[in-house]
Amino acid sequence: MTEKYNSRLLAHIAILLANLGWGVMSPISKDVMLSEAISPLALSGVRITGGALLFFIFSFLLPESVNTHQKIDSRDWWRLAAASLLIISANQGLFILGVGMTNPIDSSVMSSLTPVFTMILAAVFLHFSMTWLKISGVVIGLGGTLLLVSSSDQSSIATNPLMGDLLCLAAQFCAAVYYVAFSDIIRKYSPYTLMKWLFYISTFTYVPFCIPAILKTDFSAFDLKLWGEIAYIIIVATFIGYLLIPVAQRQLKPTVVSMYNYLQPVFAAIIAVTIGVGTFGWLKAAATLMVFIGIALVNRSAEHTEG
Repeated sequence: MTEKYNSRLLAHIAILLANLGWGVMSPISKDVMLSEAISPLALSGVRITGGALLFFIFSFLLPESVNTHQKIDSRDWWRLAAASLLIISANQGLFILGVGMTNPIDSSVMSSLTPVFTMILAAVFLHFSMTWLKISGVVIGLGGTLLLVSSSDQSSIATNPLMGDLLCLAAQFCAAVYYVAFSDIIRKYSPYTLMKWLFYISTFTYVPFCIPAILKTDFSAFDLKLWGEIAYIIIVATFIGYLLIPVAQRQLKPTVVSMYNYLQPVFAAIIAVTIGVGTFGWLKAAATLMVFIGIALVNRSAEHTEG
């Protein structure tokens, strides 16, 4: 019992840290693109290539307990290709393109909608129960997210907010499909084995389309701040973040994992207060509380209905 509890606790911590990294990434990515030094397409290509390179390098540095060197079953390769298309190519590519057109607050709201897609898909295809407790958790969590965003006093820096929001929304739908459709693959392979191959595959299927945009980028014009922001996107929001996903998915149900997306706008608000570009009054405090209540309700429902 204690071992199972510790494993589930580690899974919750993993997905919490992943969403912290992604919550910070939205404003950082927007700041990178506002510099006009690199296009969204080039940035997505650099992000995926950098992530794949880190997975390759650390394959030789990490212990066997982490990098298990599992052999991929021949019948799973086509499914890995499809999974890579969804969670790496489509999710990352569409999200970066969307952030370039909208503002980071809107993009974080779109990210928070993943639980809605996941819950519906899980109910339809995995026959997960749609309890009132779970539905209430999703509604309360989403309500808290929207309340938090509506209380923001940031000015809009979006060039095409509608298209940007739609692209970010499509990215989250792809993530939800991945969570549900490939849950067996996620549990079959170790986190490191799974993610390194997903990134390797996208390097050859998606990045080639980004090469023209990358070649047009003048990397010599980048200052230290810009390099630091890109390093954060690759190392923290990509390598570490995507490595934490399967750690959580091996212990938690898809609906529970996706519920943590609600925390991304919360982290964004906290960062805004920290750097002095926002305030945190009673309205934001109430919104944050709603987010955590929503997560707690879904977690409780999952424990009783999904084993």
